[in-house]
Amino acid sequence: MNTMSEELMNGYLNGTLSQAEEQELLAWIKESEDNLKAFKQFLSDHQFSQSLGDETLQAWAKLKVKLASHPERKSSRVLQLPSWVRVAAIAVIALLAGFFVNQFLQSDMSALALNEIVVPNGEKAQVRLSDGTVVYLNAGTTFSYPAAFSQKQREVILVGEAFFEVSKDRSKPFIIETPDFDVRVTGTSFNLKTYPEDHENSLTLHSGSVEITQAGKNYQLKPGDQYTLNTETQQASVGKGNLAKSRLWNEGGIYLENLDLEEIARVLERKFDVELIIAKEELKVIRYNGQFKAHESLEEVLHVIQKTSPVKFDYELNETKDQITIH
Repeated sequence: MNTMSEELMNGYLNGTLSQAEEQELLAWIKESEDNLKAFKQFLSDHQFSQSLGDETLQAWAKLKVKLASHPERKSSRVLQLPSWVRVAAIAVIALLAGFFVNQFLQSDMSALALNEIVVPNGEKAQVRLSDGTVVYLNAGTTFSYPAAFSQKQREVILVGEAFFEVSKDRSKPFIIETPDFDVRVTGTSFNLKTYPEDHENSLTLHSGSVEITQAGKNYQLKPGDQYTLNTETQQASVGKGNLAKSRLWNEGGIYLENLDLEEIARVLERKFDVELIIAKEELKVIRYNGQFKAHESLEEVLHVIQKTSPVKFDYELNETKDQITIH
């Protein structure tokens, strides 16, 4: 462990890291298994030298989510879960380097624990939070939230896509942490897309107001605005959004706006719970626009794209119909 990494870990423990420093720490932890073990040992050592409060425990839970938020692209077959969703209560305390749960029984468990909803590809989910906020979750999404919010603020973590209807409470702001930016509201409705593997992520504001913090910059949105972030260049912009199209997924539809075939493959993998393989590199960069209704099948969608493509291609399903090769 070098001096810089130790300073970053101390800063994370104390909550004093900037967003850039936090990303630097996450990158260091993900470099190797030894670094992750070193970080866990660091937390373990500090358990016996200081009393870990709620904020420290919540920070470790958030870090666990962020560590997993930039995976290599995986087949949709990775998430083999029961139909609908798997809801697992994460005992944050147990994650802290194997500590025994009974060491923390004197703490308020509802404040320390985060519930996690993992929505598999091909499914959607809905959850009502303790403050009355309703969250609609798209396929391939992970959503973490406390059983009860703290007295100061309402904080959740999203990796994927969701439509939020946030209950109004000016005294307790609602904060959403995502892999690339944070969202702060008091009472509003909006669609938030934050898939780590996508080239672009966005927030489309339907009502109320939103403040987004990304790389030290703040963006204030009004109804009808759409914030867009290029996840490769980290360049952000605010423009006019299409409210109906932004939540078409929640009605079972698909909206494709200037997406290349590789990006479309990810959308279809989430929607239909299949794996799409693009065998020819030249096909990946061709861009498409289109809109499909909820009742249209995967083969119908692919047929339309095939007929409108400037480059000819064919596709075939395997015997189990869970993998499609485009060539």
